Amino acid sequence: HEIKEFVEWFQNLEGFDTKIFIAGNHDFGFQTKPPWLSHFVNPENLSQSNCYYLEDEEFVIESSEFSKPIKFYGSPWQPWFYDWAFNLPRNGEEIEKKWKAIPDDTTVLITHGPAHGVLDYTPTNQRVGCEILRFRVEQFKPLIHVFGHIHGAYGSQPLGDTLFVNASTCTEKYYPINKPIVVDINEVYGDLVATVIDTV
Repeated sequence: HEIKEFVEWFQNLEGFDTKIFIAGNHDFGFQTKPPWLSHFVNPENLSQSNCYYLEDEEFVIESSEFSKPIKFYGSPWQPWFYDWAFNLPRNGEEIEKKWKAIPDDTTVLITHGPAHGVLDYTPTNQRVGCEILRFRVEQFKPLIHVFGHIHGAYGSQPLGDTLFVNASTCTEKYYPINKPIVVDINEVYGDLVATVIDTV
């Protein structure tokens, strides 16, 4: 019922040309894929309201505002975390394979968990982001990397050529009070530039 409620809420959000979402470590229904899931989460149903679910796949937006397409890639995986959904062994071959599948020309990368060392501090001051993901992000340098998972590290941080955004809506105690982070993409002399506008 929670998946049904979420999808219906997301589909009815107004004011957006395109809405993209991925799953994460709480979303066992998305990982196990029971037969009823396809009733709510299938491309035909979602696209009628301009919604798109990405699970290790790409979505491309072309706009006259830009000389090149904006390519989004979404993936739900993260290093093992109490054996919740979409967990893979840390620094293992399986998770490395997931990150290698990300296209090199991705503009906006959306993962559930962070890359190691960027907005991944826990309350006990441990960095728990994925080391292999950090290596992969540094290889192809997406314009933006959006993630969540580590609630207490909410915020944004530019680092090198990439703007990292921890968009966790919940606090460590699961209160959904963190504001959405708005990022504007502009093209300046042929290069894409990402700027955090504000939280709303």
